Amino acid sequence: MPTDSRSARPTTWSEPLGRYGLIAVGGAAGTLARYGLARLWPVATNGFPWATLVANVGGGFVLGLILTLVVERWRPTTALRPLVAIGFCGGLTTWSTLMLEIAQRGRHGDPGLAVAYLAITLVVGFGAVVAGIAVGRIGAEGKPSLPVPDPDSLGDLGDAGDRGHPTNGHDPSDGCPS
Repeated sequence: MPTDSRSARPTTWSEPLGRYGLIAVGGAAGTLARYGLARLWPVATNGFPWATLVANVGGGFVLGLILTLVVERWRPTTALRPLVAIGFCGGLTTWSTLMLEIAQRGRHGDPGLAVAYLAITLVVGFGAVVAGIAVGRIGAEGKPSLPVPDPDSLGDLGDAGDRGHPTNGHDPSDGCPS
């Protein structure tokens, strides 16, 4: 682990600049992924916005999966939550575009499509988060299920790394990444 020459103590990704850097890198990757989806599935005038639906549903699945793995299965890390949960999923998913697309469809004469799009996004998006959590728990039978934390919270990932983390006592032989 690198050391900070000023204090000769180990530095971790929990340092604010490191966290912001991870969030920025993850956010850039998520944003570029969403842009790529929008280029793959351009929306016809007043058509169904498939790219936004896929981005939001896919981001929900990834968020449920990553937070479950980080909290319940893997050793504590100071990098994955800011990089993937806050950065990548934050850049990939888009509430504002969803709302704009719903308003556009309603305003331009297709309120049925607007309501259907909202309902489909909410139901399928929720299902994707639940599926991500379920996939993250595969092979964890008999281990306690813990509540999935707020994805924007970095938890207690201070200098000690695993202080207060629910996966203390991790068994390296259980096949989970260290």
